[in-house]
Amino acid sequence: MKTLWQKRLGLHLKQQSKFLKLVFNEYFIIAIIFMLGAFGFWYSKALDHLVPNTWWVRPVGIIVLTIVVICFQAATLLQQADATFLLPKEVQLQSYLKRCRNYSLIMPTATVILIGFFLTPLWARGANWTPWNVAGVTLVAVIDVVAVINNEISALYSWKNNFNWRLSGALLTLISLIIAVYWQFCLGLLIAVLGVVLSFYLLHNVQVKQPLNWLYMVKKEEQRSYRLKRFYNLFTDVPGLISKVKRRRLLDTFLRFIKTKQANTYLYLFARTFIRNTDYSGLFLRLTIIAMLLAYAINNVVVITIVSALFIYLVEFQLIPLYKNYDNNVLLQIYPVTVAQKDNSLKQLLWLILLIQWLLITIVLVIIRGVTLAAVIPSGISLVFLIVLLMLYLPRQLQKLNN
Repeated sequence: MKTLWQKRLGLHLKQQSKFLKLVFNEYFIIAIIFMLGAFGFWYSKALDHLVPNTWWVRPVGIIVLTIVVICFQAATLLQQADATFLLPKEVQLQSYLKRCRNYSLIMPTATVILIGFFLTPLWARGANWTPWNVAGVTLVAVIDVVAVINNEISALYSWKNNFNWRLSGALLTLISLIIAVYWQFCLGLLIAVLGVVLSFYLLHNVQVKQPLNWLYMVKKEEQRSYRLKRFYNLFTDVPGLISKVKRRRLLDTFLRFIKTKQANTYLYLFARTFIRNTDYSGLFLRLTIIAMLLAYAINNVVVITIVSALFIYLVEFQLIPLYKNYDNNVLLQIYPVTVAQKDNSLKQLLWLILLIQWLLITIVLVIIRGVTLAAVIPSGISLVFLIVLLMLYLPRQLQKLNN
């Protein structure tokens, strides 16, 4: 099992390294630097206006840490075939799952420590805490991470839904943090430690008394891997990523505005795919909401201009695969639709989608800053960027796809 884990982990790290190189390219790193600088500037300005002993500072910190602790899950790196070929090795798989747990603790622990670092000035200003107080609460959260991951492993043995392992981890985290923040740090630490000890006992108990739920275990790993690939898919094509389709009858109303004529064949298909395919419509929704939140939070004109243009480009770049979506459809190969009509159909759809995104960002800017240069300049420049992107850059992309 040790050899199997080392082999799976090596392949996993190699794959992640490949995708991370594509995600964190020089352009995205520059954008991150700008966004972090803008966030730091906004954060420092907000702290200047924060009154000492503000009541909401401690609850916000508790909620943020709790969410961070429970949002991670164990990475088993198992595959569908394992449910058949590793079934005779179920007893030996306990050592494999132990290594899974140790590996799964790395990312949440690092994230909790990072969040504790960012919460330090907030609690220092709003709650009159010292860095040692923040470090103590962060330590409680780190210990809670161990209990949460142990519960994730225990859930793999659960055949009945009479015990919610994730809820128990969330309650332990919330209770220990509340006690550590509002009453005694040592008492909160003791509760967290007792929770970890109990989680180890329960894990050993289910491993002895219950068999593994193989189908559930493989399904959970597929879901975890799918979410990670969805993130990578925001920046590059990910092989093996299966899209999910939803009916969405309410949105079919918008398709009625497309006239039923030969030239609009691809326009109808592209629009229907965008609406029903969760990858395309979900990506557009997520990126637009993030862009709107950044437009609300960032006060620097230069930074918000760059951010608006960046998110418009990301949406355009991620919708380009729509162009090749029906290339393997035999009927469309014989249907009398020209390449020029196909190109124009995608251009029309992208014009509509990107203009909607630009309009939503502009509305946020105008609501927050009014009709001032702080709103007009980012909006105007991002609109010019949108026009250049669709009129000059998009035709080159489509030409490459046709070659």
